Amino acid sequence: MTTLLVCNGEPPSRDLVRRMLTRADRLVAADGGANAVRSAGLVPDLILGDLDSVTPATRRTFRTVPTIHIPSQDNTDLEKALDHCAAEGDTAMIIAGATGRRLDMTLANLSVCWHYLPDMDICFVGEDWYAVPITGLRRFVAPSGTKVSLVPFGSCSGVTLRGLRYPLVEGSFRTGDVAVSNVVRGRSFSVSVRHGRLLVLVLTRFGED
Repeated sequence: MTTLLVCNGEPPSRDLVRRMLTRADRLVAADGGANAVRSAGLVPDLILGDLDSVTPATRRTFRTVPTIHIPSQDNTDLEKALDHCAAEGDTAMIIAGATGRRLDMTLANLSVCWHYLPDMDICFVGEDWYAVPITGLRRFVAPSGTKVSLVPFGSCSGVTLRGLRYPLVEGSFRTGDVAVSNVVRGRSFSVSVRHGRLLVLVLTRFGED
C-alpha cells in the first residue's frame, strides 16, 4: 500500500496534494497537515498525531474522519504517522508538507526517515522538487537538464552515479561533503551507495519525465 502523508510544514498546494493522491491508495494527515488537506478540498482517510495544530474549523469539518490522538511528546508527528503506517503494512510513503516553516522540523523530518528504510520506500515531495533517501541502488526518470543534488547523512562509500553530466564510480563522501547541481543527461539516471545513507534531491516536479 502507498500512503500520501501530509504534514504540518509549508502547506502543499491544492495541485500538489491532488496530483500526489493519484499515486496513493489513501490519504493520511499528520496533525496540522489536516488543515492543508481541508484547504485542498479533500477528506483524509485518517488524522493522527498529538493534534495540537489542528484548527477548530478543521476539527468541525473532519468530525467524522477516524482520528488517533497520540499525546506522546517523545517523537514527532511524522514519526507517529510512519510508525502507524509501518504497523499497518504500508510499503511506500509519499510525504508532502514535511519541510519549510521551521528549520529544526525540516531537518528532523529529513533525518528520522532513515529508521524506516529499507522496509518502507519514502519520497518527500515539494512543488518543484522531490527527495529520496537511499541506502542501495535507485533508478530515476527525469527530464534532460534536471538538476540533481546529493546530501550524505554520514560517511558514504561505493557511490556510483550514471546518466548524469558528472558521473562517479565507487566514490566516497565524508560527513559534511555534498554534491550539488549535477545534471541529468538523458531521460533517466541512477544512484547507488554500497555503504551509508544518501539523500537524492531531484529538482523537478515528481512524476515529470
